[in-house]
Amino acid sequence: MTALSKSFFVLTAEDIMTKEVIPLSQDMPLRDAAALLFHNQISGAPVVDAQGRCVGVLSATDFLRLAERQADAGRPTSPPLPITCSFQAKYRGQGGREITRCILPPGVCPIQVKQQGPDGKEAIVCGEPHCVLTDWQVVEMEKLPTQDVRQFMTADPVTVAAATSIRVLARLMIDGHIHRLIVVDEQQRPIGIVAGTDILAAVAFSETGD
Repeated sequence: MTALSKSFFVLTAEDIMTKEVIPLSQDMPLRDAAALLFHNQISGAPVVDAQGRCVGVLSATDFLRLAERQADAGRPTSPPLPITCSFQAKYRGQGGREITRCILPPGVCPIQVKQQGPDGKEAIVCGEPHCVLTDWQVVEMEKLPTQDVRQFMTADPVTVAAATSIRVLARLMIDGHIHRLIVVDEQQRPIGIVAGTDILAAVAFSETGD
């Protein structure tokens, strides 16, 4: 984000929001929604109805809730946990230590780490092999349910108007223990997203003074 021409305390949602919104249809299969989030490297997106109105949010947190339900011992047909990145391969490093290699091209994933492989050559390994990342690292998608997104989304999302002040945005995030707010127009259609990082960037790059 470049320096903002307004002082921090007069900034609004419209000033700091991300305008490139990728909405998910509530009728979309969950597996397709996960693929869309993964390929766009985003951790969540608004869910819309047939009229384009925001009716929910689907995020990595919803997938973690799903994974927890699938871990129920009373459901032996559930996939094993943890659900992790499908671009991993195991091998033995120096000293016999197990290493998780990343099979994606170099530079594609933000947690790739360069390391010397067992053959002495440079290898790309996963820096967080046991995590489901907020910055989209869910997934064995073929094991995800095919039911509609509406069955897994967080309904009744917190939405705001474009003119909402940054003070109110911050308070809504704190009070709701949430990391993103959906900015909507008068018809409740998503026009932007404000994440916690957007507020931090505004602190760093806005002009000083009231």
